[in-house]
Amino acid sequence: MKKLGRGLDSLIEETRTDSGGPTGEVETMLVRPNPFQPREEMRSEELEELVSSIRTHGVLQPILVRPVEGGYEVVAGERRLRAALAAGLAKIPATVRDIADSQMLELALVENLQREDLNPIEKARAYRRYVDGLGLTHEAAAQRLGKDRTSITNQIRLLELSSTVQEMVSRGTLSMGHARALLGLASPEARSDLAQRIERDGLSVREAERLVREASDRPPPPPPTPPPAKSAYFEDLERRLRERFATKARIDGGKEKGRILIEYYSMDELSRLLEALLGEPL
Repeated sequence: MKKLGRGLDSLIEETRTDSGGPTGEVETMLVRPNPFQPREEMRSEELEELVSSIRTHGVLQPILVRPVEGGYEVVAGERRLRAALAAGLAKIPATVRDIADSQMLELALVENLQREDLNPIEKARAYRRYVDGLGLTHEAAAQRLGKDRTSITNQIRLLELSSTVQEMVSRGTLSMGHARALLGLASPEARSDLAQRIERDGLSVREAERLVREASDRPPPPPPTPPPAKSAYFEDLERRLRERFATKARIDGGKEKGRILIEYYSMDELSRLLEALLGEPL
């Protein structure tokens, strides 16, 4: 697998400025999360393992922070910060650097991609934020990250799936291969139905792809037959019913059979209509 063209270390080197501080310790309570963090969930079992390690050995690798009003903001190492807080550490090793907003997302994204911590949907959202935030084409983003353009495009396409299907991909009940197969269906409803079938029946990616091909080969259903136009006679009857009962009224049917629908919107109105129809007070 091709490695990221711009590793985290090289990107951090680009952020060095004359005001960049050395590595030392900062108070954990003064460090805020990275607002550009692409990872939305951190697995509790992995975090607990890191907390246990930190309690025994401490934080071995400093986090990277930038100074902000009233404290600091994490640039890279948010998982270590959360674990340090959970372990009750008052201070954490940190390197302080002045880093612009434009570099924050790139650093956070590359850090997570190198550790493969993102699920497919988080990765898709991170790529889209990366592309949109830096104003890049997919080709330019691929060059900066050392990735293939089609892999970035295919990843971002996952966001075309409905939120329900995206959630299934996020929790791992649908794989990346399943998700890509679903994109071969044009209808959101068809995608959702097949996603539920994949989850229910444990279908493989190959089986999902076969079902998508079969659905694509079937001709589309004919458009529904429009209801026949009402004759002038029935249109006149509907008008007279609306005027007589002072509410919406409709006749469905024809000369042989049908039904009359008279609408009401409150109990008082229902009573009024029933008295008019029955000819006596209720």
